[in-house]
Amino acid sequence: MAITPNEASYVLLEIFILLAVASLFGSLVRRVGLPRVVGELLGGMVIGSYALGQFVDRLAGVPILEISNFVLLFADFSVILLIFAAGLEGGVATLRTGGGYVIAAALAGDLLPFGLTTVIFSRFYPLPTALLLGVAAGATSTAVVASFLKSEPLGSAPTGRYLISVAAVDDVVALILLSAVLTVRGGAIDLITISGGIFLSVAAWVVLLVASVLVIPRLFRLRAVEQSVHAPLVVLFVLIVIVGAFGFSALIGAFIAGLAIAESLAADRTRQSVELLLAIFGALFFAVLGAQFDVGLLLSPSVLALAVLLAGIAAFGKFLGIIGIAWARFRSRRVATAIAVGMIPRGEIGLVVGAVGLSVGAFDQTLLGAVLLMAILTTVLGALLFRELKDDLVLAPATAAAPSPP
Repeated sequence: MAITPNEASYVLLEIFILLAVASLFGSLVRRVGLPRVVGELLGGMVIGSYALGQFVDRLAGVPILEISNFVLLFADFSVILLIFAAGLEGGVATLRTGGGYVIAAALAGDLLPFGLTTVIFSRFYPLPTALLLGVAAGATSTAVVASFLKSEPLGSAPTGRYLISVAAVDDVVALILLSAVLTVRGGAIDLITISGGIFLSVAAWVVLLVASVLVIPRLFRLRAVEQSVHAPLVVLFVLIVIVGAFGFSALIGAFIAGLAIAESLAADRTRQSVELLLAIFGALFFAVLGAQFDVGLLLSPSVLALAVLLAGIAAFGKFLGIIGIAWARFRSRRVATAIAVGMIPRGEIGLVVGAVGLSVGAFDQTLLGAVLLMAILTTVLGALLFRELKDDLVLAPATAAAPSPP
């Protein structure tokens, strides 16, 4: 259905208000030493339709601050840009130098909270519901991690590149887990089907990554492509379509595109273009995430209890799963602690899981609210702790040698 001129005006006005409030709150929290993402989340919660937004809409007489599908589309674009920029920052060298330590940290950091959550919640809910809650609790938000590193800035430090690589691979693990969990029906688990699905997903991801890194840099050696200002974004969206055809999230395609273009002649120019786009749209995802949260749920004891329990398991499991492997990689307790803390936030994958759980009837509104609140709680907790530990990531190259990956 086509968007009318009036609807287009409302969408643009809504985006402007969200970005303006997010920028204001982001600047305010930066003054007290917190990452901007915390302020952007809070700004969205304040101006959302569950808070001040409903009064704005009444005064205007039109639904300006109801999050529409068009605004969600721009929010998705904001996340894609963040992940694309994260891939551009370090390129394939990040995965190459991290090697097995990246994969091991992503697996342990996702599977441990997934397992803990599933075991605990299976005592109170059907197994399919507990498994979906486990996926939501296990997946780190790559967008939040990328925002942490960009706001400090730490993206160019070896430890920062390692952190964003682990977060990106963690997303792949979470999406594979989600596809496997969706094969569970009525509490019965078909291990052959699950194993086959996991194998095909991993194989598809590896093939896409290797093919992109081999083909895309060579493509940019062609003069017509290398000189085109639009070619990097075309590559980005083509890869998103391809990974979507394989059942992966658009975020996976964005990260692979960033890794591949970082190895090409267009890397520097693409970074500049993406920085400009992020300056405009970078905060929108976090503002929309906050605006979607029903602040009235803060008055519901059941939602609060579930969210706090989920957040506690998610944070504890992630920290415990990451810290040992990060220590083995950098041989520094302080560096390992900072990396493990940086992986605590949940976000976009958890929200996808919540939406899937609701659509298949595994979640009700209480569980969906708990998952959303868990994402906000872990993001704020991770941001507060990361602020105190971020300097350890900067000092890491001088304090720890990088051993060869296993």
